[in-house]
Amino acid sequence: MRKIVLCAAAVLGLCSATFAQVLPKNMMKNTSWIGFGKPLSGDPMFYGLTDTFQARFDIGSFTIEGMLNWSLLANYDNEGDVDNFSFGTSNRNPLSLHYGYNYNTNTRKYPESFNNKANVSNVIQDSYYVNFLWHFSRNFDFGVGTKLNWQVGPAPRYGSWLWESDAHVRQGGFSTKYDDRSGSYASTSTETVGSYKFSVDVPGSADVVGFVPYANKYAKRALGIRFVSDGNIGVELGAAIPNGFNTDNPAFNFAAKIIPVDWLEISAVMEGAFESQANFYAGSTIGADNFVLDLYLAMDSLFTDAEDDEAYGLGAAITFEIPRTEISLRPEVGFNFFENSDYTMAWYAAGDLSFDITRDVGFGLWVSYASGSSKKSWDDWEVTKDYDGGHIFDIRPSVDFAFSRNIAFTGYADLEFRTAFDGQSRDCWSAGCYMTYTF
Repeated sequence: MRKIVLCAAAVLGLCSATFAQVLPKNMMKNTSWIGFGKPLSGDPMFYGLTDTFQARFDIGSFTIEGMLNWSLLANYDNEGDVDNFSFGTSNRNPLSLHYGYNYNTNTRKYPESFNNKANVSNVIQDSYYVNFLWHFSRNFDFGVGTKLNWQVGPAPRYGSWLWESDAHVRQGGFSTKYDDRSGSYASTSTETVGSYKFSVDVPGSADVVGFVPYANKYAKRALGIRFVSDGNIGVELGAAIPNGFNTDNPAFNFAAKIIPVDWLEISAVMEGAFESQANFYAGSTIGADNFVLDLYLAMDSLFTDAEDDEAYGLGAAITFEIPRTEISLRPEVGFNFFENSDYTMAWYAAGDLSFDITRDVGFGLWVSYASGSSKKSWDDWEVTKDYDGGHIFDIRPSVDFAFSRNIAFTGYADLEFRTAFDGQSRDCWSAGCYMTYTF
């Protein structure tokens, strides 16, 4: 069930479907989650329930798709007991709730924060999305939406989506203020959306920093157009106007992908072209009989006047199956560098393992280790001379059960052992159950 057959992985990595969106085909899907968690030294806390409904409809030359999330999340009193539950749409999800949700925003009860030094803006999600696409010819798409999800090439990943059962920490779990939900930073109507303009997290601003975003998604909340060929040589060319575009300070996203042979894909993206804080991405997927290799490069904030704000990421992942077994592995590694000469390199290593126990039951395991960026100047001061970049070890076993053709369950546990730059440990765990129903 969870087994990754290499030829299928190669097809997914090298020949993505022409019109694939957030959902891969005409369908409806509901994902429900219930979970618990706490610091290792504390009592378990019930987080609550989240539910995410998605639908995609292909009607003639048009595609309409959307998602709506709702939640029933627990609020706690000063004694740490459940006080009440809040119902409504929410940008929280199982991965963000792993870091804690134990306060009442109305009464400020139980203000003690749980994992309060983990900046996790990039694990929040929009509470909805709506996309409209017009396939106005065999090879062209025109789209406008809040989460088009047009992307090329490989990059460090969470799993499927933040609300789904295989979501896990990205890049080893680095703390970051970066919010990668949408496109350009702008206030439109009554909502403010995230920003592609990445600012490096200063070492010491959170427990373990060192995150660098990869700009392979060229159309998020955007208006876009793309061409996808259907010949022997695969080509995708795309362009998008991100949300927040301003005629006085225009920004465009451009993407290109070529598949010259059936075992090689090469991709590149310029995000925020004509802006000083533009980001560049390049990636390649190489497929052979016994493995699929992903390589990716990020270069962020390329053209600013500042001399110390650029960031660079370099990473790789291999997907393969152990010979004479049904065990598939995907180890990955990443190195993040910073133009500021006072900031040291950050790096992470991770691996994803899966195999079938029976025809209907599968086992999965995600493991990662991240070493954060530090300041060289810390050595010059007595109070900070023992500081380093900190580190994170995360492990997430899970068991999948295909109950029927339409219903699947996943149970998991996630343990995070985090030591901050100043030596403070903030270890935590979370566990939960997903039920997915596909209509």
